[in-house]
Amino acid sequence: MRKQIAVIIAILVSFNISFVKAVPVMGKVVETTTMNPLEYANIVLLSLPDSSFISGTVSDKDGIFQLNTPSIGKYLLKISYVGFDVKFVPFEAMETSIDLGNILLLESNILKEVVVTSKAPPFQTGSSGGIVANVSTTLLSTVGTANDVLHRMPGINAENNKITVFGKGSPLIYINNRKVRDNSELERLESSEISTVELINNPGAKYDAEGRAVLLIKTKNRMDGFSTQITDRVRAGKYMGNNANISVAYTANKLNLFASLYHNYNKRVSSEDHFFTLKNTEGLWKYSTLLPDYWFSNNSRQLSTGFDYSLNKKHAIGGQYQLYANDYKNTTPIKTFTYLNDKLSETSNSLAQTKSDSYQHLINLFYNTNLGEKFSARFDFDYLRNNEKGKQRSDETINNIENREVNILNQTDYDLYAGKLTNEFKSRIGLIEFGGEYNNISGNGFVNSGNYANDNIFKNTEQKAAVFLSYSQKLSEVNIIAGLRYEFTSEKFTEGNSKTLLVDRNYSDWYPNFSVSGKIQNIDFSLAFNKRTQRPNFSQLNGNVIYVNRFVFQKGNPYLNKSNIYDVNFQAMHSSFSLNINYAYVKDIVSLFLKEQENMSNSILFTYDNLPKYEVLNTTFNWNTKIGIWQPNYTIGLGKPFFSANYDGQRIQYNKYNYFFRIYNDFTFPLGFVLSFNYRFYSDRQEIFFETKKYQSLDLGLRKSFMNNSLRLNLMCYDIFNLVNERNQMKLDNLYWGADKKNETRYISLSVSYMFNNYKKKYRGSSAAQEDIKRF
Repeated sequence: MRKQIAVIIAILVSFNISFVKAVPVMGKVVETTTMNPLEYANIVLLSLPDSSFISGTVSDKDGIFQLNTPSIGKYLLKISYVGFDVKFVPFEAMETSIDLGNILLLESNILKEVVVTSKAPPFQTGSSGGIVANVSTTLLSTVGTANDVLHRMPGINAENNKITVFGKGSPLIYINNRKVRDNSELERLESSEISTVELINNPGAKYDAEGRAVLLIKTKNRMDGFSTQITDRVRAGKYMGNNANISVAYTANKLNLFASLYHNYNKRVSSEDHFFTLKNTEGLWKYSTLLPDYWFSNNSRQLSTGFDYSLNKKHAIGGQYQLYANDYKNTTPIKTFTYLNDKLSETSNSLAQTKSDSYQHLINLFYNTNLGEKFSARFDFDYLRNNEKGKQRSDETINNIENREVNILNQTDYDLYAGKLTNEFKSRIGLIEFGGEYNNISGNGFVNSGNYANDNIFKNTEQKAAVFLSYSQKLSEVNIIAGLRYEFTSEKFTEGNSKTLLVDRNYSDWYPNFSVSGKIQNIDFSLAFNKRTQRPNFSQLNGNVIYVNRFVFQKGNPYLNKSNIYDVNFQAMHSSFSLNINYAYVKDIVSLFLKEQENMSNSILFTYDNLPKYEVLNTTFNWNTKIGIWQPNYTIGLGKPFFSANYDGQRIQYNKYNYFFRIYNDFTFPLGFVLSFNYRFYSDRQEIFFETKKYQSLDLGLRKSFMNNSLRLNLMCYDIFNLVNERNQMKLDNLYWGADKKNETRYISLSVSYMFNNYKKKYRGSSAAQEDIKRF
């Protein structure tokens, strides 16, 4: 593997690239009235006299931008920002760099619907080397929700309300600096409210070491006065479902008040077939577990309210409270056939009924200060209360003779306190960021199974402290970022009434990161290395036993260790094309594990364990452009894992190439109609022990805006030919598991959204808890 990586690096280095004389142009975009900087203003460089597109960029959080002309001569800058008049700045590039100073944008009196006429791509390279989606000035603003926007971003997969970055897993997600703790929040955020989305593949030291990728979502500025948004989505499958969201806000001068109420009801049908084999001293056991059409439902509610207030130009405070509640129910008939040495040994029929209730209370407070132009500080505090209660009942009939009833009760309660301080100092030698954070988590719970599984009482406490230092400097065409983060964690886990101490450990580690980004001719590039980590989430650590049937159980593992991940990432972007190559080496990776249950004859346990190492190489290539009424967005991905495991006395290699391609097509027609034709294909793929079979899907959609963009209708038909099937298998030691699962993926969705004066003011707080909130 090291030889392959060396070959790739040698190929990249061996490119013979010639340099031409480029003239740097810089400036700062600010509001005319307040002189506040405008982050993510769109800056487009046009040639004169034909005004053809040359390149583009966006301003950073201080409103500053820099780009290069291809040579000396006369050019034109086009600066735009949603809610402000477009400004054109002509200039002449000489042999020295040009500083245009403050560029003042005047707020628009009339907000008109955005009409995209430029051939500039919707994706650009960010200041940190990531990918920025310019949502507000492209058709991305009309696709529906934040999830729909993420669907279309290169390297991101957004399926079944789960957001992953190809080759990096689940990212940290922030909306206006605030950590997203529940992905359903992305369904409540309309794409029309979003200004930009930035994907950072190489997070710096100020981000939690668990985040291998970060998504930063920025919304539009809200105009002064009262504003509201009402959205309702109806989902039609076998059952009807809908989600509704009402949000209101009031903005006046220095004060921003906001509140929202969200409700979602979703009921679906699924079916599963599971096949197990187990070899032991008694012979070959085979279990065929069939779960014919069963239903499950989620009924969730969320209330959110808060404020954001500027004491003066240097100081701002704010707070936010969120209450989230969810009820989950399912009723599942289960048929199990048991064979020993190919002879039928037992049959059982059961009806499993599960009900769980969860509640979360989250309080976030922040304080921001700017002491002059060079120094700023931000403090964030989080408190989270998490409560989950579950009840499972199974009525089993064995061999049509023996009947038994299994009742399992479980409950977990967790509290989290977190604080984070971030400081920024701008000097002549570059930007220096430093700070620290502290998290304290304590939890307890129990499981009672009526002697059909292990009863348990447990308590878990965890403390984490971290400090970080980051330095960045732009030298001509190259931007250099280097950072170092130190984390110390203490964990304790007790079990039983006697509070037997099972886990008592401390571990600490350093997490460096380094990246170089810049431009070579018309190609934006970045090359980065960082070390990250992944700690087990609380469900993986939880000792609660889930009873599937009398042969199959699920349980967490409190002895799990964290994983260390070493990432090397290369990215290049030119005009409508982007390329990303990532190599990851993971030490002590946490994986779902399959093993024979101790002290229970012929039973199988799903649990978790650490594996010594795992390696994977991933590549994605994206093309997006505008050709007349057609706007294609195509992504191809290729991955290769490097892993092996024992099964049935043999060593099996899990190193097959896997690939996918996604085709998104938008067609703009007269009267503002947009037709979407989307196709996705995923090949057979391997990840650790798991093998997943290929699947594909086709979606069609039609959307239209009315009343000067205030009213939006979006009709989508998902998986029209009902092609999505989940087929998995796992082989390990003396066990085999195969599963065929069919979820209800074919359905129709109609969303109606009305917005009044809805240009959202940014809430400036951010989460102090970082990834720990996500672990709940």
